[in-house]
Amino acid sequence: MRQRLLTSTLQLLERHPERRPTTAELARTAHVSIGTVYRYFADMDAIVEELRLNAVHDITASLAGGIGRAMDREPLDAMITVDDTLVSAFESHAAVLRAALELQNIGFGEAWAEVERPLLPLARVLPSRLRPDLDDAAIDDLVFLTMGATASLCLRIALLRPPETDRGELIATAARMLLAAFDTPEAS
Repeated sequence: MRQRLLTSTLQLLERHPERRPTTAELARTAHVSIGTVYRYFADMDAIVEELRLNAVHDITASLAGGIGRAMDREPLDAMITVDDTLVSAFESHAAVLRAALELQNIGFGEAWAEVERPLLPLARVLPSRLRPDLDDAAIDDLVFLTMGATASLCLRIALLRPPETDRGELIATAARMLLAAFDTPEAS
């Protein structure tokens, strides 16, 4: 029953991304009584929060796989692989991300930190390879900035991309922008 309520909420979020569904709408969609909804969840916030946690887990796993696939590739291909993986993960959870970010007023930084934290060791590989001249603290700073920029760019591509734009071109442009952060500064 719990999964049925989660699935029905997801259907409502996908059908009406501009507004939060009510528990009454959920009960009708799931073909259960309102009491059944409240037996399993305190309110819609609790349901959306569980969906968000499931999405975070899936996005983290997808991104870890993408980073793993990118490890031995040339830098631009590696960055495109990571960006494409993240955009795809965000797209597959668009309804939940919108609900969590817009309807519940959860900041993206807060939500992204849950994805980012377990991936930090993997995220250090490419910057360390591209910038062997940097010490650990400088690599950590670079990773901090580029992970945030990657998340923001990929979220924009996944959720805000105008329909007439080319997804692949946007991902390649984002990858080139992110790689620019790894360039070695010219000696003055």
